[in-house]
Amino acid sequence: MRLFLITLGLLLGLSGVAFADESPVQADKDAVNIFNSTCGWCHQGAGRAAGGIGPKLMDTSRSDEFIVNRIKNGSEGKMPAFGAQFSDAQIQALLRYIRNLKPEN
Repeated sequence: MRLFLITLGLLLGLSGVAFADESPVQADKDAVNIFNSTCGWCHQGAGRAAGGIGPKLMDTSRSDEFIVNRIKNGSEGKMPAFGAQFSDAQIQALLRYIRNLKPEN
């Protein structure tokens, strides 16, 4: 599992997922693409479903600070760190994406 996460982090770092610094409006537009191409591998159903490698994110009770810290710094053996790949605006956009997740119709 740990090797998988390390490999995934390295591949994502080399895959062009990183974006240049951009405005918060553009980052919000990109959040869905960022999530789908980076986070969606482990967080099933675009973050709406349990059962993936990562936990369900919709309706999480975790604080904003916790989520931002986890995106930036990861968690050993659980999630790679993405602080070097994403700007602060993109991380805030991902946080807004997570906070606004609703069940799909």
